[in-house]
Amino acid sequence: MTDKQIKIIEALRRLGLKQKLDNFILIEKQKSNLEEYVSGYPYWLTIDPTNFCTLRCPFCPTGQGRNSRAKATLSLDNFKRVVDELGPYLIHIDFCNWGEPLLNTQIYEMITIAKQYHIDTKIDSNLNHFSEEDAEKMIIAGLDKIIVSIDGITSDTYSKYRVGGDFDKAFNNLKLLLRKKRLLNKRNPYISWQFLVFRHNEHEIEEVRRVGYDLGVDHVGITKAFIGDREWIPLNDEYSHYRRDEVSEGYTSEQFKEPQEFVCNWLWEAIVINPNGSVSPCCSVEDEKDDFGNIFINSFKDIWNNDKYTAARRYMKDRKITDSRKDNVCFNCRHLGMINLDILSCHSLF
Repeated sequence: MTDKQIKIIEALRRLGLKQKLDNFILIEKQKSNLEEYVSGYPYWLTIDPTNFCTLRCPFCPTGQGRNSRAKATLSLDNFKRVVDELGPYLIHIDFCNWGEPLLNTQIYEMITIAKQYHIDTKIDSNLNHFSEEDAEKMIIAGLDKIIVSIDGITSDTYSKYRVGGDFDKAFNNLKLLLRKKRLLNKRNPYISWQFLVFRHNEHEIEEVRRVGYDLGVDHVGITKAFIGDREWIPLNDEYSHYRRDEVSEGYTSEQFKEPQEFVCNWLWEAIVINPNGSVSPCCSVEDEKDDFGNIFINSFKDIWNNDKYTAARRYMKDRKITDSRKDNVCFNCRHLGMINLDILSCHSLF
């Protein structure tokens, strides 16, 4: 048993969450054995309150309109359907995937419901659509963590990637949230300022750290970005996913320098549900044609062990495409093992 598993087990035991604990142990065992059929439930849910956004970020499929998903908003009733079935087993919910979650006006009610199931909750937001009323609702709902995406310390730097975003608005809304949290004397949400590093903003890293901690954020995340244009790749290798391409005497956005893990944990640990109920095997599946089913049409259990899921798990085990279905998105994944989940990031457990 790994140190990570021991920490999660101890946390769940301390909190008295026996059903979640038993399911976690079962899933970890089945994942360790690379079992094709999974009898446990996922303990991590990524669910998209919306799959649209008002920003046009250059490497985001949503911002660039690259994916095939019809624009949709998750209804509160459909969220209840999902969490009523999965909630007793879930340790964590990510309320974000392809869209800006705060564009869904019922997001705070969803957080409240999730907390009734003792689920750790997180939102990623650009904070361009936020008000004092929203700040109070977010805090009272019990959100555990928010990651605020601001990739610059000036408007010019910020707007190069966050196209259509307003730096002053996002920065002032971050200060608003911090102020409201102090006013209400609440520990949560844990506030992380995420700074995606590109070549044009890498010179601001230390300034972002200083400003962020002076403001009172809990964490400043200097984050490597997945980049689709080599001219954007940072010159400092410490902040880059990519290795130098000796042929072009530059960097390539096609070759990752980090060794990838052998197994993608998503197929056992997690499930991704889009606003219309379409189920993706992980957070990087852009197009609905590559999804594994629809939870508003079929039952969760029918989807969780259908042909596509079992074929993908089998592929993780033998790395051979022996299944008759060649359209499985997992067979040609470029990010295999690079986006595995960090269950230790669940703020409410520790």
